[in-house]
Amino acid sequence: MDQRPNWKLLLTPSMKVFVCLRMIQMLALLPGLWVAQALADSRLNGLQLPTGIVINEEAGRGGWWVVTLRLESGEDLPVIVDTGTSGTVLDKSLETKLGVPLATAVSQSWGVKQTNNVYAAPKLYLAGVPLVTGDPIVTSDLQISGRDGHPVLGILGYDILRHYCIQLDFAAGKARFLHDEMADTNTWGKAFPIVSLNNNDGRPSVAANLLGKDGPHSLIDSGYPSDGWLMPQYYKIWTNTAAKTAAGEARSPCGIFKGKKYALVSLDRNDVESDGIGLRFLARHLVTLDFPKQTIYLKCQSIGPLSDPGMRATPMPDLDALVNDLILQDTNAALGEQLKIEASHDSKFEKNVARILIGTLNDSPKPSPAEVAIGISRFPLGDARPELAEVGWLQPSANRIPLNAEIPSPLLDSGKIYATGLFAHSPSRYVFNLGGRWRSLRGWAGLHTSFQPYAYGVVFVIKTDGQEVLRSPEIRGKKQVSYDISLKGVKTLELIVEQAESRNGGNWGLWLEPTLRR
Repeated sequence: MDQRPNWKLLLTPSMKVFVCLRMIQMLALLPGLWVAQALADSRLNGLQLPTGIVINEEAGRGGWWVVTLRLESGEDLPVIVDTGTSGTVLDKSLETKLGVPLATAVSQSWGVKQTNNVYAAPKLYLAGVPLVTGDPIVTSDLQISGRDGHPVLGILGYDILRHYCIQLDFAAGKARFLHDEMADTNTWGKAFPIVSLNNNDGRPSVAANLLGKDGPHSLIDSGYPSDGWLMPQYYKIWTNTAAKTAAGEARSPCGIFKGKKYALVSLDRNDVESDGIGLRFLARHLVTLDFPKQTIYLKCQSIGPLSDPGMRATPMPDLDALVNDLILQDTNAALGEQLKIEASHDSKFEKNVARILIGTLNDSPKPSPAEVAIGISRFPLGDARPELAEVGWLQPSANRIPLNAEIPSPLLDSGKIYATGLFAHSPSRYVFNLGGRWRSLRGWAGLHTSFQPYAYGVVFVIKTDGQEVLRSPEIRGKKQVSYDISLKGVKTLELIVEQAESRNGGNWGLWLEPTLRR
């Protein structure tokens, strides 16, 4: 068996960091350091398991799953839990606590080689419980930080994780180390065999990929924050399929795993000899990784990617099924869900939101405000045809968020759910022909809830017949602007969103329920 840790790609939404851990040279004089297979299996009577393990909020939502280990000296070590790296790695800053190096290894980062030291594995504790170790570990200058900016001091690899049965419950935010011999596996979902990657690698994989193809092995990679990756030949098929969708949707079509369709799967290209399944995809499930029995169980909890906790404004559980159908682009199922909502005891607002969402599936031409019958006294701009519509990200969209991987829900969400509106990521501009037939425009504007903590800021501007009649202060966070604009005699209305700074990140502006009145 190849005992050398293999190279590994680590990815965050804001940066890509190679931590190549292929061991080029290991001294052959260390036979006593490799634990015998019977002991390495660790299925020992009375094996103590860690309890109370928390899944951090960003894990599966674009971030890593990070746990805190402890050295025997009592020092805490935040580490990434990474089934896709075969060997455990600690940061070079810890070398003084690891004793005398046993060997050297050559690692590579962006083509630059560096020599690293190999040490006997230290005692590592998780939640006060000693983990089963044995294989030597390597040190590397990781230079990795979590979303909170705190440095990550290690990567907990498959050499240790393979001894355990671990259940990841992202809905509850808990990880459970289980005695699989005594567990009721009927509650774990569908079982899939775990096989060794490429027969010789040793790391865990399944014989399928997120393109729906059986046969090629996909590495089960909890250290890969995105949904996964495809080898070049499959990535080409993926991008060709995506190109058939609308321009703004091409980045995130639906994926398929073992016959089941998942919405808004984001896959990268990777020039390696395997496909991969990452944490963002796993997080859609109750995941049980029974490594001793070489089985992974998946119980689907969300067909779309998880949103940041606490970022959804107003829970509307009865709309969830309809929303899922919309992001899967299943029109017939969405119509069926709308009929259920109409017949339910849901509020008038929820029923109205459902009707409007269904309306976004209708390709019928919309009237310009100048063409609306004079007997209609109020008319949402989300139902109007603009003369011009342009946005700085994705594509113009009315009464919903366009399909994308970053904000999976189509609901107009800015501190609460709004029924109608315009998607307006800066810089954006919507122009409407009013024909001088409307008296006023009322509504609100703000940032999408999911990006309120991250947006650099926007300025909302309204012009009538070319004259600026509203310029908001810089809008960041939860701040909104309301408007009540006189339109008497106005023929042309412009809604503009400018970026407040030179940087344009996270500026998901929304015109919220902008309504014309007679």
